[in-house]
Amino acid sequence: MTDYRREFFDFAPCTFLDCAYHGPFPRLAVAGIEQSIELKKNPSRLEARHFFDITASVRGRLATLVGASPDDIALTNSATQGIAVVANGLELQAGDEVVIASANFPSNLFTWLHLRRLGVEVRVARPSAGSLRPGDVAPLLAPRTKVLALDWVSYTTGARIDLAAFGELAHRSGAVFVVDATQGVGAMEMDVKQLPVDVVVVAAYKWLLGPYATGFAYFRPELRDRLDLGTVNWLTVEGSADFDALPVDEFRLPRRAEIFDVPNTANFLNLYALRGSLEFIEKAGVKTVTAHCRRLLDRLAEGLLARGFRLSAAAQPEHQSTILSFVAASPVATRKLHERLRAENFAVSLRHDMIRVSPYLYNTEAEIDALVASCC
Repeated sequence: MTDYRREFFDFAPCTFLDCAYHGPFPRLAVAGIEQSIELKKNPSRLEARHFFDITASVRGRLATLVGASPDDIALTNSATQGIAVVANGLELQAGDEVVIASANFPSNLFTWLHLRRLGVEVRVARPSAGSLRPGDVAPLLAPRTKVLALDWVSYTTGARIDLAAFGELAHRSGAVFVVDATQGVGAMEMDVKQLPVDVVVVAAYKWLLGPYATGFAYFRPELRDRLDLGTVNWLTVEGSADFDALPVDEFRLPRRAEIFDVPNTANFLNLYALRGSLEFIEKAGVKTVTAHCRRLLDRLAEGLLARGFRLSAAAQPEHQSTILSFVAASPVATRKLHERLRAENFAVSLRHDMIRVSPYLYNTEAEIDALVASCC
């Protein structure tokens, strides 16, 4: 196996097992930042191609990552922005309905709940048996349901849902299926052309190893053309690059998802870093990431079960991801264990009274064994 630890910086004295919180920069990302700094330090070196090529490069890499066309990818600053494009663009009205899950990450929760001010009915599905199942959602869908918005991978338990099953459920009801895939894309393979998903939003600072304030959204073309555009990014207007002949009287927008790009898209520090991170992921391969993380988590699960800990639904084969959570005998005991692990320099998260472990390519079996030993 390739020693991917060399592709990152030294985390000592910490054992970092918290990629679901935020992914560290690989060396390629830092090299990209340094390149962007050099360009801005000396503006005479900065050409138009640097401004436009970086967006095209990042957009193309992200499209490849999820099996999409670059025309269907918008560059965003967060998962929230992608969700807002849909929530605002569908122009929902009083009496329309949206279904979400109580376990959604806040980015896929509050924007929808905020629609209640317009008279939109927002119904909240609650997971049963430790993970969300189609039976938890089906009773909430109705003829006026316009959107079903769910997380692909739970940020608390690590449990992965069946996107095909939920997407078919949404489409049978005539609803748009919106997926926050932040905790999956980059760590597990996704092919949007093979899935009944209409929108996929991703924050890039976790499993894509990018900076904060970077992300992307995939829009199925049929839906994209239905969405109202509230803010025009001037860079996307046809002919806007010709400052001497701007189309003032009448302008046209391309039929591409880039019209939903965050304004001032070519953020040098961010996109040069993100491009480096994506280059690393391409080099390693998403399948490699998945296989390595699951091997470590299987080892973790075996050690924890032998010591009497209870595992989240992510331990079940149909719900596996690259995240696994576990609990001790009680919530109090779990919180105390988390405090002790942090004191012993294990970077893991506490989510809903569960200890969440999310390794990456830089982690080893020896580190997993050390974590298990510290749980005793």
